[in-house]
Amino acid sequence: MNKLTLLFVIVGIVIFTIIYLLIKPSDGSLEFVRSLDATPEVFNRHLETYKHLEPLDLTDTSEVLRPAHIKFSGDKVYISDFSDFSIYIYDIDGSPAGKIETKRGRGPGEFQHLTDFDVIRDTLWAVDSQNLTISSFSVNTGNYITSFSVDRRPARIACLDNTFIVQWMGAELLFSTFDYRGNERHQFGEVIENQMQHMLSLDGNVVSNYKDRFIYLPLYASLIYHYRENGELINVLKAPDGLAFPVTRRDGALSFAPDFSFYRNGWIEEDDILYVYTRLPGEKNTRGEWEGEPWSVFDRYNLITGTYEKSVKMPFFHHGAIFNNRANTIYSTVDMERSFIFQFENSIDF
Repeated sequence: MNKLTLLFVIVGIVIFTIIYLLIKPSDGSLEFVRSLDATPEVFNRHLETYKHLEPLDLTDTSEVLRPAHIKFSGDKVYISDFSDFSIYIYDIDGSPAGKIETKRGRGPGEFQHLTDFDVIRDTLWAVDSQNLTISSFSVNTGNYITSFSVDRRPARIACLDNTFIVQWMGAELLFSTFDYRGNERHQFGEVIENQMQHMLSLDGNVVSNYKDRFIYLPLYASLIYHYRENGELINVLKAPDGLAFPVTRRDGALSFAPDFSFYRNGWIEEDDILYVYTRLPGEKNTRGEWEGEPWSVFDRYNLITGTYEKSVKMPFFHHGAIFNNRANTIYSTVDMERSFIFQFENSIDF
């Protein structure tokens, strides 16, 4: 082989390699995944300042070993214990009001991994991603009612008036609607490109107005998806921080969720105001890296206009929190500790 032929071979190999790298399917090497319905934007928060936003009452919840999910329904607050999957019930003033005691196992009303729950009309519905079940319990007696099996891994649940929404792990479409007899009605929810390759990046929370609409709050992207119960996308609200969906990292056959602690959960008031508790790992520098101390904030949105309105920075960095505007009360859980804190601010106007 002469030098000219060798040169052509080398140039050909280089060109082929470049073309292959440009057109090959995404394998997780890209930093972000394109969302299909909206593009995140960076903008500043309108921070309100309150001088007396401090804990004024501490409810004794030493029996809750590992606080996980916190929910607010009617005049009750619910908190799940990840250590044994029991769910504790409190009045809005912090007084103990009951307990749904569950067991580990694969039998009726038992759990291997309770990943979420919601409450409607005195019935609590819980999903188990290991047993592939959806179970219901009476919040008045704590007794098990019924359960049914599903063929995918349920991650989250949100109850509406005539149906409930399930968010799946690893399914082609992100959501399904069910009636309360366990019949699946509809599947929907294609949110990002190459969705099956990046399912771990779609983890989030679903919250309903307990009537006919719900929202999906991604844990890793600054977007809020507002749906009707039939799967129709009403609008996509843009949140501060401008975070796009990150890729799901891969190492051989293993997949890994994003490695930063961005968390959001919300509550919809009757006037279609959405309050979102957002937990961030710090501030982003000019290189797009997180730095500084972690912090948390409540963001307020208007679901009708589809816009962000204002925020309140929190004096804590807790696992989860819900703001009850009608009672001017913040309910929060401390990650991996034995406490459940009530915070009151009588003068708050948020």
